[in-house]
Amino acid sequence: MKLIKKTIVKIVYFCGYDLIKHEDNTQNQVLDTSKVTFVNKKALRSKKINYGCGPKLMKNWLNVDLCINDKRGFLTANVDLRGKHPFLDNQFQYGFAEDFIEHLSQSDQILFLQEVFRTFKRGGVLRLSFPGLEGILKEHYKQGYYDDILWARQQAYLQWRHINYPNRKEIVLICKQIGFKSVRFVKYGKSTFKELKDLETRYLQKSVNTYVEIIK
Repeated sequence: MKLIKKTIVKIVYFCGYDLIKHEDNTQNQVLDTSKVTFVNKKALRSKKINYGCGPKLMKNWLNVDLCINDKRGFLTANVDLRGKHPFLDNQFQYGFAEDFIEHLSQSDQILFLQEVFRTFKRGGVLRLSFPGLEGILKEHYKQGYYDDILWARQQAYLQWRHINYPNRKEIVLICKQIGFKSVRFVKYGKSTFKELKDLETRYLQKSVNTYVEIIK
């Protein structure tokens, strides 16, 4: 049995993949074969990650989403970001997500940010662009009548399958609880980090979106 396992590992490695261990305790490096994920070795060398990328693939970044069909030669990984991320501790220096976290429940948002904290280097920066609750209320909930509220729900939530819009205080509270060093709210396309400048693509959402850089 041991010989078979070693042979399988060698074949996987030869094909350009690594076996990543998924543990609740990252200090315990015991292989749980029920939680093994195949990840291309190039992905494990990447220092920049684009979460929930959809069709927007970025050169020189690891592009991650639940299912990426058209890879077009970009570095990609199909990952369910609602669970444990199949990446190494302290791997990434920069991360970006545009209009992604509003598709997660509050508990999944916390889990996602916890995994970002684990997989980012100290001093690593995650830039998030998402419709914030402040902007959503201002844009869609201008009237207080029942029919208006139903229409606002359709426009803001149902048609886009959005689940939860964090507000600024909530983002700060969650990130501080997890252990991030700094939370900075920024403007569309603006950053003191050159790798994070001009990444947003949805200019028309400026009045609704929140832009934040979270530093480990």
